[in-house]
Amino acid sequence: MKFSSILIGSTHGFIDDFLKQKEIIELIKPEFILCEKLEDLKLDSKEKFNGLFQSKKISDMTSFEEIEKLVKLCFNKGIKLIGIDIKNFGFNNILRKKIKNQEELTKSEDEELNKIIKSRERLHLNKILEYNKKTSRPIIIILGSWHLREKSFLRKKLKNYKLILPYDKNNKPLFEPTNDKDIKYKEIISNDS
Repeated sequence: MKFSSILIGSTHGFIDDFLKQKEIIELIKPEFILCEKLEDLKLDSKEKFNGLFQSKKISDMTSFEEIEKLVKLCFNKGIKLIGIDIKNFGFNNILRKKIKNQEELTKSEDEELNKIIKSRERLHLNKILEYNKKTSRPIIIILGSWHLREKSFLRKKLKNYKLILPYDKNNKPLFEPTNDKDIKYKEIISNDS
């Protein structure tokens, strides 16, 4: 069965996400990889990759080191790496500081965060649909596992996809840090091909 999209859940560093990403990239050989952590950057030429290698700057929310291995792999394999999010994930200075420091949000900040998340997820969907039209090969999408949870916006809206998510030893999707060393990946196939 041929899928238009392969979605890979990322833990944002709770485990070494890159190992699974690399395995799938080498198997699929996509033309495009869409990545939440790249935010609004678009690396679709050698010049743009080289510019990022020189600046080593993504944003206040994402360090270059967090996605350096993925960027280098895409550069070396000639894969276009496309950010599918908003600069700094759309967070203002106060939210950025509180989220990075894992501080508690006020009720109004929490409401603002939920609005931002909804607009980000709509952007994710629009970018996925846009890039599916640009290639006959499957695209790989790397998003935080939370965005790919059961009944999530993307899982409701997308069709013809394979989802690859990390699970803990209790057979629960991995959405937060764990001491569990027994991480397995599960493949979930959309039921609407």
